Amino acid sequence: MAEKGRKNVTSFDVAKRAGVSRSMVSRAFTEGSEISEDSRTKVKAAAQELGYRVNYLARGLQSKQTDLVGIVASALDTPFRSRQVKTAARECIRQGYRPILMVVEKPDEIEQLVTMLFNYNVAGMIITSAAPSSKIIEEANSLSVPIVLINKECDVEGPDILQTDLDQVGNLAFDMLTRSGAKRLAVIQPETQSFSVTGRANAFRARCHENDVDVQVFYASSQSYSGGYDIAGVIGVELEKLDGIFCSTDLIALGTIDRLRSDWNTKIPAQLEIVGFDDIEQASWQSYQLSTIRQDADELSRLAVELMVDRIQNPNRTPRLHRQLGTPIFRNTTRKNNE
Repeated sequence: MAEKGRKNVTSFDVAKRAGVSRSMVSRAFTEGSEISEDSRTKVKAAAQELGYRVNYLARGLQSKQTDLVGIVASALDTPFRSRQVKTAARECIRQGYRPILMVVEKPDEIEQLVTMLFNYNVAGMIITSAAPSSKIIEEANSLSVPIVLINKECDVEGPDILQTDLDQVGNLAFDMLTRSGAKRLAVIQPETQSFSVTGRANAFRARCHENDVDVQVFYASSQSYSGGYDIAGVIGVELEKLDGIFCSTDLIALGTIDRLRSDWNTKIPAQLEIVGFDDIEQASWQSYQLSTIRQDADELSRLAVELMVDRIQNPNRTPRLHRQLGTPIFRNTTRKNNE
């Protein structure tokens, strides 16, 4: 039982209680170190009595090697991103690493947060917010800190990169809407540009143009439900000109559906077909049953951790680029194929 009133119990205290050297205390808490089982048992019994716990952070800073890894993310209030981060953190722990979460509220914060992670001597990083600058990437290269970027661009060699195949997604969205006859199409994308969300909307527009299909573009204030709900107020007055919409996120789609149903009594999909992107949990809720394109958050996260760990263990490996394919999910916001 830990002694009451003791603070900042150190390895010196444990060594004294166990009657061993301080180095033996260190070895007792280091996996794979050479120490007899009797000595290890004696040290751990003394540590438990004193309430001692190993300061892994301090140990890592001293040795310049840690089992800490950074996860840099934004938009944690969105279902897709929260699932992605949860899966990545769990996978890091399963692989024997301790994740540190840094939340980016504004794009210009990423430099400061990544630099902070460097100060903790992290073994690696997974970044799924705004992409870091080339200067930060070059610093990571010089420090031998492997970085994995999820759905980001990078013009400097170094990181492993995971991206959704944007062209394939644009083709899927077009095919899902036109398979049952939709011809007057539109796309909703956020005003603020991003590699992934803007990219999939642009790919959809490109496919429309390749097929000589006119496409209207509506700009939502954000990628969120409220962004979709607000822009649907503009779309409502254009309904007679539309019979199919690709929403660049599921949240935009859900907000659009609710506004069109409540304010214009729009019959979906009889009057208007809607396809989203992500396949968040809410997309399958009975009140929506949204047809969408699945971006597998769990697969992305697991692969990101796998690539990071592989680079930690094989630092000279050539960086990889992996593109994930989207999966069409047909529910009740698209009509059944007329064929």
